[in-house]
Amino acid sequence: MTDQQISALINTLRITNRITHLQKDILDTWDTLHKDPFDEESAHQQILSNNINHPDIFTAICLMPGVVQKTADALTKDDMIFTLRHQFDGLISKEIGECINGKKEQ
Repeated sequence: MTDQQISALINTLRITNRITHLQKDILDTWDTLHKDPFDEESAHQQILSNNINHPDIFTAICLMPGVVQKTADALTKDDMIFTLRHQFDGLISKEIGECINGKKEQ
């Protein structure tokens, strides 16, 4: 997706009256990534939440070449941003898939 398409999706989700759990995770991940200054505690909490709610995305990231699992205290800001970006991409892909398939969970 282009940056313009992502921005349009985020703006659409923000004005939607009822959003799904997946859409909430998309917005929360987006907000965490764009918090200025970057909040490592919020980032860590969002990563954990996404890992629990979307184990398929967690597994896909773990299986990426070069990805090494680290303890929470060993994660750097760059590690967190890397993980959040890949989680965000996975969440967007899931949302697109659900839109295409007409499946929406509440």
